[in-house]
Amino acid sequence: MSSTDNRKAKLIATEIEARIIKRELKPGDRLLERLLAEEFGVSRTPVREAIRQLVETRLVTDNGRRGALVAHLSISELLDAFLVVAELEGLAARQAAKRMREEQIVKAFDANALCQQAAAVKDTETFNAMNMVFHNLVIEGSHNTMLQGQLNTARTITFPYRHYVSSLPGYMTQSVDEHDALLKAISNSESDTAYQLMRDHVRLQGEQIEDVIHHLERRNSSTVEQ
Repeated sequence: MSSTDNRKAKLIATEIEARIIKRELKPGDRLLERLLAEEFGVSRTPVREAIRQLVETRLVTDNGRRGALVAHLSISELLDAFLVVAELEGLAARQAAKRMREEQIVKAFDANALCQQAAAVKDTETFNAMNMVFHNLVIEGSHNTMLQGQLNTARTITFPYRHYVSSLPGYMTQSVDEHDALLKAISNSESDTAYQLMRDHVRLQGEQIEDVIHHLERRNSSTVEQ
């Protein structure tokens, strides 16, 4: 495949990934090569490569003749994914406590303030966007490119489900408080505390996944009945 097709494939994979994260594409949705090729104005070659890349990240499953489907991971698989992400983000927070620059810390506090405003009015969309900014700033603050690369892969699996956790009662307010405690630890260069707080924060999201899955299943059942 040419370098041009490789670039196109990466762009297509990034766009599909974003749609999955935003829940515009849901677990079980089929990815049709022909329609995607028409939408992006490309041949099927870069589309196939984009789907292959998404299969590698486990956001998409290859079902042979049935085509590629947005993945629906089991609860145990999701819990395992959250466990890995929790450890990696914990490591990022530990290093951020030693390496994060002052301007990055200020931006993280600002992002959490916006999370708090969103939580007050139960605006999950804004909360999720600012929560993403917050976590990205802490990860970037680790200034560890290898760790960032590992997290880019691992977090992709959890993103579509992580966003649903925000809709659980009281979660957003609790998350804001946990962010605040984490940033204080980072600001005071308390690396062990920062590690523990971030790891527990992400692991809690994983433990709530079962509730989220049951909620989604009930909602999907109601939609079908209507």
